[in-house]
Amino acid sequence: MSLEALRKLRAQTVEGLMMDLAQITRALAQGEERYRDLEAQIQQEVVTHDRQSAQGLTIEAWLEWQGRMDSQQAGLRRVRREIDHAVEAWQRTKALLVEASLERKLLDIVADKRRDAERADAARQERRTMDEAASRGHSTRRESRS
Repeated sequence: MSLEALRKLRAQTVEGLMMDLAQITRALAQGEERYRDLEAQIQQEVVTHDRQSAQGLTIEAWLEWQGRMDSQQAGLRRVRREIDHAVEAWQRTKALLVEASLERKLLDIVADKRRDAERADAARQERRTMDEAASRGHSTRRESRS
């Protein structure tokens, strides 16, 4: 595979990883928002329950409330797991992005050095050609004088 093909492939990889990272970041933000909403909802349920408990609750009302709380707590744990998975995915993707970016920079440096070497070779070749032409011109003038 040519250096230029490797550079293009690495650039595409970096771009793809950046898009993945943006998508994971959005999912993480949404998960954190859902978590905060669920926490607020649970807190509101607790306040309402405390108010109703002060006035007296039937066992059925308490069991109903306990069922809602268990369900909301399970939802909160599920969202927390989703957030944890998103954080892990973000960390993995970020590490891959850093690695791919470093490889891309290295390939860019190699390509720059190769171009510099090619320019230097072309300049040396041009100087040789000019020196040879000047030398022939000088030799031709000497021969014509003789």
